[in-house]
Amino acid sequence: MPFDGISMYAAVSELKDKVLGSRITKIYQPLKDEVLINLRRISDELKLIISANPLNCRIHLTQNNVENPAAPPMFCMLLRKYLIGGRIRHISQFNLERLLEITIENNNEFMQPVEMKLFIEIMGKHSNIILADSSGTIIDCIKRITSDVNRFRQVLPGEKYVMPPVGDKINLLSIDRNIIMLTFESSVEKIPSQTVSKWLVDNFAGVSGASAHEMVYRAGMNESKPISKITCDELDSLVKVILNLADDIRSRNFDPVVYLDNNTNNPEDFWVFPMFHKKEKSTHISGVNNAIDFYYAKKSAVTALEHFKKHALGEVSRNLKKANQNLLHLKKTLEKTEEMEKYRLWGEILYANLYRIKPGAKEVKLPNFYNPGEEIVIPLYEKYTPARNAQVYFNRYKKMHSAITMSETRMQEALNEINYLENILVNIQNSENLDDIYDIYQELESQGYVKNPVKKNMEKSKSEPLKFKSSDGHIIYVGKNNRQNDILTLKKAKPGDIWLHAKDIPGSHVIIDCHGKDVTEKTLIEAGTLAAYFSKARNGSNVPVDYTLKKYVRKPAGAKPGFVIYDHQKTVYVTPDEDTIKKLSL
Repeated sequence: MPFDGISMYAAVSELKDKVLGSRITKIYQPLKDEVLINLRRISDELKLIISANPLNCRIHLTQNNVENPAAPPMFCMLLRKYLIGGRIRHISQFNLERLLEITIENNNEFMQPVEMKLFIEIMGKHSNIILADSSGTIIDCIKRITSDVNRFRQVLPGEKYVMPPVGDKINLLSIDRNIIMLTFESSVEKIPSQTVSKWLVDNFAGVSGASAHEMVYRAGMNESKPISKITCDELDSLVKVILNLADDIRSRNFDPVVYLDNNTNNPEDFWVFPMFHKKEKSTHISGVNNAIDFYYAKKSAVTALEHFKKHALGEVSRNLKKANQNLLHLKKTLEKTEEMEKYRLWGEILYANLYRIKPGAKEVKLPNFYNPGEEIVIPLYEKYTPARNAQVYFNRYKKMHSAITMSETRMQEALNEINYLENILVNIQNSENLDDIYDIYQELESQGYVKNPVKKNMEKSKSEPLKFKSSDGHIIYVGKNNRQNDILTLKKAKPGDIWLHAKDIPGSHVIIDCHGKDVTEKTLIEAGTLAAYFSKARNGSNVPVDYTLKKYVRKPAGAKPGFVIYDHQKTVYVTPDEDTIKKLSL
């Protein structure tokens, strides 16, 4: 549900009760299309957020803290100049459209009272925040609209503010049955093929596509049905729904609900009334502004998480590609071992047969004393002596031998790096919130891969391992990233606890909290299923999972985060199953 006209009316109704007469104390512009205004009313401190973001345009009170830029944008400076110290005197919404006018009373530089106006236009990608004087002359706006963009309405400093065209829609606040019937009859005559939902959106102010869908659902109708095909009973049912909704709006009988995804708990939708057609998990929240704030805060967190996960995946994948290319190069170097031994053999044979080589020869055929009966043709440099030719081949051998020895070491380092980065990819996928992804960025920064763009002022992460309960009642912990894995395995787990990890596969550390007591095979399988699910083999089958006591798990000195070695292990084979994971979740 977008922030429709009905939602705005509900939010503004509360705003009037809380902010009229309040004084503006601070103004920030945390984003290029968002303004945060701090208010004080007697002893109450309030924060009003106004967003012209195309996807999240809205206005409401917020309880969330927002990080502000060190250098405020010009529009923010203008708002501070004209509005700080002023008091909000009037808030009015046009019809039920998403158009708002806020009147602020302040003193100018000569200490004379003046009125300033904020025009708030919540219109998707055309949303705007406009500062004007009492006559409606625009001082500036958060988005300037020139004649190149809109020939009929310019929004620029010095221009008179003109309300955007909204059409001649019916206000639900002043509606009755006769008005609805006359509108319906007129529409049937003009556009008989128009669907019921489209008819509601086109004719009633404040109604969005989603709210129209809910109204049609409440009336028990098909929203795609042409209005010319509606029966008298259906029309009567629809009229009752419209009138009941209008009554609830007029009486401010709001019951805000936020809808969360049944699996992820991510915000899916909200409205100021329950939506009967919704099948998602519903959460009733007291106060319209609280509900809107809750919804957009969670939505913002999910959006930010997805953004940082995508960025982290890109950075790690880029480094992983580089590591794989390096490994391929090292493998090609190691393939030259046979050629290296050839140079050593040639050098030895030449030294053993110096007296038989004529100076200035291009090549020589000599017996191979390692393989009696075989003769080898060895190329020679004509300008070199026989001894010098032998030394050239020995030098080549030594050089290649050193390169190959170094390559073997570097190859193991490359393999370790690839395993580490693949494990990080699994950790990123397992991240459930910004705290989790912050842990990963901190780790990547400490390893020299990226700079941490998340929560730079955060002193201590609150990220915690996942917690499950087996069918037999044992608590099972699962690390979501390497910081959690290290803490879980090396600090939190007791020596007698059981440690599990997908065998030779990047994934999470899993701990069965059993303190040395025996666990059933069922608990072991369930813990193994968790280890497989939170690994690179999530979509695999018959995945091998090693398990051992925690006392047999140790971290080598200088090892990367999350890396451990272990012994005394046994292996179980499991198939990751999401239904099992849900049943075990606490």
